[in-house]
Amino acid sequence: MVPEVVAGEAFTKLRYDRRVSGRRDARPALAVFSLLATNPEVFEIRGMPDGSRLRAVEVLAKYLDQNFSWVDAVVLLSADDDRRVQTLWTVDSSLSAYRFSHHLAVSTP
Repeated sequence: MVPEVVAGEAFTKLRYDRRVSGRRDARPALAVFSLLATNPEVFEIRGMPDGSRLRAVEVLAKYLDQNFSWVDAVVLLSADDDRRVQTLWTVDSSLSAYRFSHHLAVSTP
């Protein structure tokens, strides 16, 4: 499950990383969307959870001591709202500080 905002954030990070995308060439960054679109059996794109704009702010306020971004908060809510999610794959190990409402492992490289 990939929240839409994560796809957008991945594009933005790749687009403005000059090691990946040239100043006038967004194609490498656009590959994120192709990867997601051509692998629906691996990546399920999801919209934002109900009330997530305000709920994400609540998460950020509750976890003031963490370096969560607003997108991180939406990811946490998306995983927490779906009891079928058993593992959260992320490059950000700080997300393991979040207390989920069901058993959910946070896995980092």
